[in-house]
Amino acid sequence: MSTADTRDRGLPGDTWLLCFSAFFADLGYQGVTALFPLYLVLRLHAPLYTYGIVTAIAFGGGAFVAYLGGILGDRFDKKSVSIAGNSFIPLMALSGLAHTLWLSALLFTLGWWARYFRSPPRRALLVHVTPPRSRGRAFGVLHALDIGGGMLSALFALLALWWHTAIGTVMLYALAPLLVSTILLCFVRRTTVYSAETPAASSGGARTAPPRTLLIALLVSATLYGFSFYNLGFPILSAAARHLGTGYEWGVLAYVVYLGVSALSGYAMGAGRGSPVRSLWLLGYLPSALGSGFIGVCELLHWPQPAFYAAVGLLGLGMGAVETFEPTLVSTVVGHTRLGRGMGFLSVSRAIGQFLSNLIMGVLFSVGQAVPYFYACASALAAAIVFGGVALVRSRDPADAKDS
Repeated sequence: MSTADTRDRGLPGDTWLLCFSAFFADLGYQGVTALFPLYLVLRLHAPLYTYGIVTAIAFGGGAFVAYLGGILGDRFDKKSVSIAGNSFIPLMALSGLAHTLWLSALLFTLGWWARYFRSPPRRALLVHVTPPRSRGRAFGVLHALDIGGGMLSALFALLALWWHTAIGTVMLYALAPLLVSTILLCFVRRTTVYSAETPAASSGGARTAPPRTLLIALLVSATLYGFSFYNLGFPILSAAARHLGTGYEWGVLAYVVYLGVSALSGYAMGAGRGSPVRSLWLLGYLPSALGSGFIGVCELLHWPQPAFYAAVGLLGLGMGAVETFEPTLVSTVVGHTRLGRGMGFLSVSRAIGQFLSNLIMGVLFSVGQAVPYFYACASALAAAIVFGGVALVRSRDPADAKDS
């Protein structure tokens, strides 16, 4: 395998295979993600705090699984580790067939952990097969296809519910696209592997990577953002509750809006030329804070459904930026041979926050429907302030101004 000219700005075939593998993966399991809280709370009659515990375990345990996947990808083979993780995600699809709380929760959690295990080596593999100057675009396309597939999956779930199809049957649909996703990973050939050289370095700049403090600030901000990044099952349940707990379709519609806005924004921002550092806090963390705060206001003041969905759309905008620019920044800081571990650290930082976030959200719902969203708003705002401060400092340094 050879090292290619970093001036190539196109997306190679391997990059497209990885992006479409992500599309089919989300085409499968995102519908399950939308339906699982409805199945657990409204069908199995589990308390809302139980859903918070289950998702906290799924996200929190996923932190360690993600780090393990990153390490194994660096030590052995990123492609093989990605395929192994992807192969076990279908366990999520079986959670709707379990008629007991513990078995349904176990299957969902194991499938979610498999997703975490796969993500760091797959992101590192994407960096290795993509020219340095095209990596921002590649992560934008990855996110757009990833979340676009998720939106279609949620739309399918929405239509199936309108047709009065059983939730467990709809969840089984995920098996087919997940199989296609794994097959596409097998076709990645890696005929060309690009170095970890950053765009700035390849253009003759004196600096080869942003300061190490940027990575630390990114991981701290990702953790703070994780504290605000609750599972979208909570807004799904909030939307359904507006229809006396019977409006399953209205809950899934919130997920469709979220994924649709996220996919479009991720693609647009990945194809743009804006600074990843500035864009991450201004278009990522800040809109996420505003979206959660807006949902809280909607719940507190009983604003109409369109306002609720507009707030969910703000969350989608923030997620599109975060999923595009966080891995892009990691790829400019972490060395070529430790890239899987670096992506694992990013997943761990997010998951640590998500572990506590879902627990806290579940408990705060017992205080009031609006309270947990105000908590999430404050946490995402803290992430925006921390990383925004770093961006401001870097913009005043002439050596770093072009990156900020």
